[in-house]
Amino acid sequence: MKKRKDSFWGLHFDFHARPENGVQGLSLNEDNIREICRSLKPDFIQIDCKGHPGWTSYPSRLGNAMPEFSQNTLKLWRQVTKDEGVALYMHYSGVFDKKYCSEHPEQGVLMANGVYSKDATKLNGSYSDDLLIPQLLELAGEYEVDGAWIDGDCWMAFADFSSETLSSFEKETGIDLEGKLPATAEDAYYYEYREYNRELFKRYMRHYVDTVHEKYPDFEICSNWAFSDHMPEKVSVNVDFLSGDLNPMNSFNSARYAARALAQQEGYAWDLMSWNFRNIVGGRSAYVAKHPNQLKQEAAAVIAVGGAYQNYVPQNKDGSPKMWEVKNLIGLSEFVLARKQFCHRATQVHQAALLLSTYDRKHEAKQLYSRTGYERVMGLSSLLCDVGQSLEIVCEHTLEKNINEYKMIVVPELYSGLENETIESLLTYAKGGGNLVLVGKNTCSIFAKAGAPFVCKDHLEYIGIPSDNQQNGHNNVSTNTYKPYCFTMDGNTFGAVFSPCEIIASDIKTNAFFAEKPTDDLSSLSVTVPYENGKITAIGFDIGSQYLSGTQYMHRELMKQVANSLYEPIVQIESALGRLEIVVLNKDGKTMIQLVNAGGAHADSSSATDDYIPPVLDIKLSISLPKAPEKLILHPEGTELPFAYGNNGKAIVCINRVDIHSIIEICE
Repeated sequence: MKKRKDSFWGLHFDFHARPENGVQGLSLNEDNIREICRSLKPDFIQIDCKGHPGWTSYPSRLGNAMPEFSQNTLKLWRQVTKDEGVALYMHYSGVFDKKYCSEHPEQGVLMANGVYSKDATKLNGSYSDDLLIPQLLELAGEYEVDGAWIDGDCWMAFADFSSETLSSFEKETGIDLEGKLPATAEDAYYYEYREYNRELFKRYMRHYVDTVHEKYPDFEICSNWAFSDHMPEKVSVNVDFLSGDLNPMNSFNSARYAARALAQQEGYAWDLMSWNFRNIVGGRSAYVAKHPNQLKQEAAAVIAVGGAYQNYVPQNKDGSPKMWEVKNLIGLSEFVLARKQFCHRATQVHQAALLLSTYDRKHEAKQLYSRTGYERVMGLSSLLCDVGQSLEIVCEHTLEKNINEYKMIVVPELYSGLENETIESLLTYAKGGGNLVLVGKNTCSIFAKAGAPFVCKDHLEYIGIPSDNQQNGHNNVSTNTYKPYCFTMDGNTFGAVFSPCEIIASDIKTNAFFAEKPTDDLSSLSVTVPYENGKITAIGFDIGSQYLSGTQYMHRELMKQVANSLYEPIVQIESALGRLEIVVLNKDGKTMIQLVNAGGAHADSSSATDDYIPPVLDIKLSISLPKAPEKLILHPEGTELPFAYGNNGKAIVCINRVDIHSIIEICE
């Protein structure tokens, strides 16, 4: 069986077993498992083991097994996958365990309101030693499975306000809480207490990972969403790989964002899972399987950044696979596997970077780890990809290591700010010749106060008197209280902008203007200012979240103009009919240019499933190269592309179409 670092394509099955599901294994059979292995050719399969309700879907000896089994379901899965050479991993719910909390209520997290959680276990309680570790050892030893994908872990971790945890905080930090709970941001030591509880989560992870590894070192463990955009910090636990499952709504943009957040964790194998279905249709709960073309596009967003991909199909209530849906994944399997040699475990060539701040996220997150505030970074990642930037996402620990290698660094709208050292590093980067782009009025204001050469002038953010929401005949009245402004780059075409600030500076290049009405005097919305040997561009509104929630073509026009004025990327889109994402990868010393079709209705909540993604047509690219390449090959077809190499050090190449994902290999 392949180790996770060598695995590229996987399948995930789960159903969160509970007693009302009935007898387990009634329709599970060897032939179906074997057909999955042979027809879809996965490197690994993950199946349900213990979901959030806390019941195991195999006959565990630990007392939390489902009441009735017609056969030993896990034994059959392991036997067949082992025969077929397919690795088998367990979907196991970690912190999130309703059954354990109901049977040991005092081992649930004690919330600030004095109520024990019925879902989340204490991070420093008995759960790990009572159940989690013994069960993982049972799976590794008795069943010889290859590893576990621990779900419901970091994103279900909460601060605990029990006397034991409060006391240990005071003892370890030397802080005297004086009997007051640090429960809200207004309370003393609120952030320190949350950070302490984050450390408790990492201790909990280290305990179960290291204990299991001590006895079964080849048993591979991942904690779902740990050290990802949910938990954006340096890896500090001996996990074997990183992973996460995407929001089933708008999975393509979610994948672009999450993939880049994981890809920065150098040296770690990682993958992302997209759901085979959407669970909300027309605003109502429902289950509808996506078309294979949608899944291929979601997979492309992951593998084009160097990661592995897995697809999630729920199991039936008795633990058997939904074979009618599995059979529809053969084309997806062929699509993914055909691209492995051109992208798997490759790394991006440093060009543009977008900061996902560990410091800022920790100050904003409503839970210990969550996606609170993701819209600003996810929106900017989508926008920068949509204008052809080969983009990386970096946290402070990655930025510190590679800061001077990036041609452009973008800082999104910030919630509370950055540490002084990070601000100073970014300003020093710009002084030394870098291109720093600051987005949003809070970010611009923070950097202006730190010495950036411009001033921010605030403008009215909210409508003074809320509208009476009278009908307009179209049944689409907005209840928004944000004051709308218009923005323009040329004074002829206008878009809508919210919460802007005016950027005032001397010796500037103005990129965009705004006003209350097109006929009013225009104020500077975005400027580029020289800063010693480099440049700082300020964009006076949160273009990221506004692009995500209400995409405007002028958002793309502004960001394209800004980026093109600051530096020349390795691959430039000279022309294309459609939206094309570019990722420049280094794969085993070879340059592999990933071309991903970013079109389609993936972001449209009213389009649950779609069989047609319009191709990107008539593509003309310029590729900066130190010398003329020997040849350019389009993969996975293996077609040699004609090109022209000029005295300007650029190869010009034309491609008729990209349906979903193509790769240009540069042969030197």
